[in-house]
Amino acid sequence: MQFSRQVISFLIAMLLTLPGISFAGKYNMVMNIGDPMPVFEDLPTTNDDTLSSADLEASVVVLVSLANHCPWVQGMDQGLVELVNQFRDMDVRVVGFAVNHQENDRLPAMQEHAMKNGYNFTYVFDESQQLGRELGATRTPEYFVFNAQRALVYMGLLTNSPARKTRDGSISFTNGEPDEFYVADAIADTLAGKVADPAETRAHGCTVVYE
Repeated sequence: MQFSRQVISFLIAMLLTLPGISFAGKYNMVMNIGDPMPVFEDLPTTNDDTLSSADLEASVVVLVSLANHCPWVQGMDQGLVELVNQFRDMDVRVVGFAVNHQENDRLPAMQEHAMKNGYNFTYVFDESQQLGRELGATRTPEYFVFNAQRALVYMGLLTNSPARKTRDGSISFTNGEPDEFYVADAIADTLAGKVADPAETRAHGCTVVYE
């Protein structure tokens, strides 16, 4: 019996919500806190360049799963740009990555989306989808924060109130204005030599489609 990739992705997402199943992390089927960052090579960027994991020399690296079409990514875009600005003068590198194969998520659309939304970070496309698979990324957006040794210190939400762009173009927060900034706190804690707390939250957004 064959299942469509949408059905398979849905089943994976549903498995993450079931109690009593032992995954690598609390909410992730692949990665656990302390695991090494996946290695990747020569992924094309929206700036007509390429990026490899070996190019990342910052003390903190943040990888974030994105998809242009996703209203939860669109709702978070400004928050992501502000996060990069918040740590601009510190030893932090943010890299967005996309793996979906639908046309409005591929590189040409990524370039347009990055320009329109003022992306101030490197945005790469992984045709192979390997980076997303190795991270266990199932949602867009989904954040992964790594320390100087490239060990995972945090994964999950940007804040405690995911935002989405509505059809009228407004931004709607799930739980009102956010007052807990998980990724920013994890970055600050890591730079200060502290343990991120919380280290995991359940990502919320559109489902990543693996083929």
